[in-house]
Amino acid sequence: MTQGEPGIYKPVVLDREAIALKLYNRFLEKHPEIYKKYSPYLKSQTVEGFRYQLRYLQESLAIDDAAIFIDSVGWGHIMLLSHHIPDDGIISSLGVLKEVLHEELPGDLKAKSDDIISKSIAFLATAPAEVPSNIREDNPLAMVAHTYLDALLVADRVTAMKIIDNQVKSGVAIRDIYLHIFQPVLRELGRLWQIQKISVGQEHYATATTQLIIARLYQNMMVESRKTKRRGKTVVAVCVSGELHEMGVRMVADFFEMDGWNTYFIGANTPEQSLISAVKERKADVVALSSTMSFHLPWVDKQIQALRRDPDTRHVKIIVGGYPFNIVPGLWQKIGADAYAGSADEAVAVGNRLVT
Repeated sequence: MTQGEPGIYKPVVLDREAIALKLYNRFLEKHPEIYKKYSPYLKSQTVEGFRYQLRYLQESLAIDDAAIFIDSVGWGHIMLLSHHIPDDGIISSLGVLKEVLHEELPGDLKAKSDDIISKSIAFLATAPAEVPSNIREDNPLAMVAHTYLDALLVADRVTAMKIIDNQVKSGVAIRDIYLHIFQPVLRELGRLWQIQKISVGQEHYATATTQLIIARLYQNMMVESRKTKRRGKTVVAVCVSGELHEMGVRMVADFFEMDGWNTYFIGANTPEQSLISAVKERKADVVALSSTMSFHLPWVDKQIQALRRDPDTRHVKIIVGGYPFNIVPGLWQKIGADAYAGSADEAVAVGNRLVT
């Protein structure tokens, strides 16, 4: 990875509340049969769905790339199919969205939104009907990962802990447990929730249990860390403001620790000023900045720009990661970071290159 160019991310702010209501009313006019039995609750949920649709559209407009919006449409497509519901409603809503935005947006954004929505409709014609399992057959610990997932899904925390303990006792490296068990299982939980095979409560329980097990592995992790010469470099690992998905960046921090770095893991929902203060106090060489939700990109942009403005932090190298960066190649450059990493081990390799 090379040093990022100045960010060309251009925030777009739509009046989501007003547009979402207009979308709802316009859709009702065109398809009254759909809403005949809608309760006030279902109406509010539908309006909320339009708001979310607009949040993803904002970010595709901001980066001038349809990928984020197309991905959100694909997500909804899979979710509807999991309920055996055809996605005609998505196509109709996209048509209404295009029509309403023609009335609401200025010329430049109107043309861009037209293009993004048209590409999304075209995507649905060939969109896959399912998402493959994240526990792949070529995973060397695939059987263990499946067993661990099964224990989590039946809320058997004791068995889940024993499974990981047995891997440690048998000599499996902590890095491999992270990469081949925790990472694919956590991603698989997200897939299972998307296709409505598990509830939000089950996903939260499984994530909390994995966090607990990772904490129990700390001493083992430090043993592996002591085998590596200390590098005399420091990384601050954070999620941007509003972002609550911290497991990925926590793993990144642990991998840096095992590689001989000094680490300062702040975690979820880190305000801009707290990040600046941490970088200064810790004399950080690298910031690992994570965002899982695409609509948190404005906060990624703000925090990167804040680091660049401050004379005491502008030297720090910034590595970004998280779902939007996985689906949009080159997004890290558009937003002004120094590099992107798609996994914890890649983040360490990139970090070492940046400070060498």
